[in-house]
Amino acid sequence: MRISRTTTTALAACCSLVLAVAGPALAVDPAPERPAAEGVSASDTADRLTTVGSLGDILSLGARIGKELQAPKPDLTKLREMQRQLTEQAARLRASVKAHVQPGRPGAVQRDLVADVQKVVDQLVKDLNQALMDLAAANVLGLAADVTKLLGDLQQLLGVVLQALGAPAAAPAAPAS
Repeated sequence: MRISRTTTTALAACCSLVLAVAGPALAVDPAPERPAAEGVSASDTADRLTTVGSLGDILSLGARIGKELQAPKPDLTKLREMQRQLTEQAARLRASVKAHVQPGRPGAVQRDLVADVQKVVDQLVKDLNQALMDLAAANVLGLAADVTKLLGDLQQLLGVVLQALGAPAAAPAAPAS
């Protein structure tokens, strides 16, 4: 999937519009002190934010990798560095999800979600490795398919982590192959 300047501009315009509409309302009427949600501790909130932060880092890095792979002259050295960073971020995400899966869920469900995150992260790393091999071999068709797989992996990872954090289950994502 190629991201064009038009798409990027349209997305930026939409975000600006949302901020233009919501910003003044938030500034005029600051939120009153919010009591802690029932059953949710401050440390649980911090743990969830850590998980979301790790997920955001992986998604951002994955997008940068995809853009670099689609560049007219991809820089293999830069991609290898991003691959190293992705592997580090993946390890952080795994640990965060394992340590902080939503409390109160049955143990089997938690283990399944942790295993699902592990499976998707492993597939993401495997697909990135394949993309780098195709790039080194100048396999343009394989590289295009690899970028599509990486995008699918990122989307699937988003769904699995959100589910682990207790978000309502969305439509299942197509499995990455």
